[in-house]
Amino acid sequence: MKYPIGIQTFAEIIQNGYVYIDKTDFVYKLAKGGKVYFLSRPRRFGKSLFISTLENYFLGRKELFKGLKIDALEKDWFEYPVFKLSFGSSDYMKPTALDDAIGHFVRNAEKRFGVTPDIDSYGVRFKDVLKAAHEKTGRKAVVLIDEYDKPLLDVMDCDEVVMDINGNRKRIEDYNRNVLKAFYGVFKDADEHLQFVFLTGVTKFSQISVFSGFNQPKDISMDRRYEALCGITTDELLSIFDKPIRELAKEESVEYVEMVDRLKRKYDGYHFGDNMTDIYNPFSLLNCFDSMNIQDYWFASGTPTYLVRLLQHCDENINELAGRYYDMSQFVNYKADAQRPLPMIYQSGYFTIKAHRRDMNIYLLDFPNEEVRSGFIDVLSADYFKGREDPRSWLNDVTDYLRLGNVEGFMTRMTSLLSSATYRFQRKQDEKECERYFQYSFYLILQMLAHYSVIAERETSQGRIDCVVEYPEYVYIMEFKLNGSAAAALQQIKDKGYAKPYASGTRKVICIGINFSSETGTVESYEVAM
Repeated sequence: MKYPIGIQTFAEIIQNGYVYIDKTDFVYKLAKGGKVYFLSRPRRFGKSLFISTLENYFLGRKELFKGLKIDALEKDWFEYPVFKLSFGSSDYMKPTALDDAIGHFVRNAEKRFGVTPDIDSYGVRFKDVLKAAHEKTGRKAVVLIDEYDKPLLDVMDCDEVVMDINGNRKRIEDYNRNVLKAFYGVFKDADEHLQFVFLTGVTKFSQISVFSGFNQPKDISMDRRYEALCGITTDELLSIFDKPIRELAKEESVEYVEMVDRLKRKYDGYHFGDNMTDIYNPFSLLNCFDSMNIQDYWFASGTPTYLVRLLQHCDENINELAGRYYDMSQFVNYKADAQRPLPMIYQSGYFTIKAHRRDMNIYLLDFPNEEVRSGFIDVLSADYFKGREDPRSWLNDVTDYLRLGNVEGFMTRMTSLLSSATYRFQRKQDEKECERYFQYSFYLILQMLAHYSVIAERETSQGRIDCVVEYPEYVYIMEFKLNGSAAAALQQIKDKGYAKPYASGTRKVICIGINFSSETGTVESYEVAM
């Protein structure tokens, strides 16, 4: 089986025998059911391939679709003038990058249809091209725009200043937004010359007037009919990739069912509508099968630096955002506000819908899977605990200490990690902020430890254990106190009988009571019982 790693061209995939997950029935449904669409999906989720599929369909290349779902649906294949623009290849931190990208696109379109420009505005010039294309071919034009929001994402929350054509100084974020607004605005006036328009992106910037003056596209991002338009469903995984799953299971010396479960925990978990259809990350799955190795492919392909910047500015920590129910209006429609990072976290794919309460029409948001959770926690921890302590080095050392039963080594490294973040803690002036600091630090530590071990805030008949870490030879039961005492924390473990569920096992149980100090911002004392 040939995997199209890094290939986003439909024709190349079909002609060269790469595996293709057939989404052409969605092409037919969209083409026959409407005119102007917008689709938001995380990066590397197949948006560009779908744009390429639409392009080939509207170019009438029937031979490429032989044997696919649309082959039995479409009876009339026509060739339309297609204009495809992708903003994915440029760095829009450069002041002229956006103007250059649009200018290159418009000039090529003018040359293609013999249009001589008589005005500077790229938007008006493109309208003239659409009109000429309609008149010369007898068919209305198709416009496909991929990654429409990259010129905004690249410069989000950036203070870089540029000069506009009138000599006015503007933040590059505002400048790029105005350029896009002027370009998209022409589509309304060119409506009579348009057959079909499709835009993709990571985020939906509808509330900041990018599409002002443009006929608002139909947003199918959370339309239950199109949940599986991008990505790989469970049925597609088990039918198309049955052989590589079995090969990977053999490679890892596990049963088929266990391998399916591993892939689900690592790469599944995305939901793009209230039908809650399970969607696997296609980029990670294809790379996994190609290399026969389960790794963090999607997260490693790009660091969400703009999200880290937003979280630094906002009043909420990631632990206060994850695992909560929200009304759709709180995370679907993006508004450019550094104090509200949730929509960006969701739309970028770092959170997804995990449950839907139909009675209240609210949605539970959390990390989609282990790949995203561990990768995002890595990035956040590296920023939060920056100083003399490297979180990944810390994690490796701590894992070894816990695996070998070295409590003293573990606690020494715990104290060291927290000390590296003390500068943040010293800014906290009141008791509530001290408590939030403790909770966030504790949350990040637990999430980091979950890389290599089993962590649970485990419910018992007597209460909830703060932390359980399970290793092949040891079980660690931890209770944390803030401005209390290590002895009291250890006594709670004993009084509540937290160790009883593990008493009959062969592993050694180690109970640790840990007290954090709000004065020092780190571990004040700990006590151990075995």
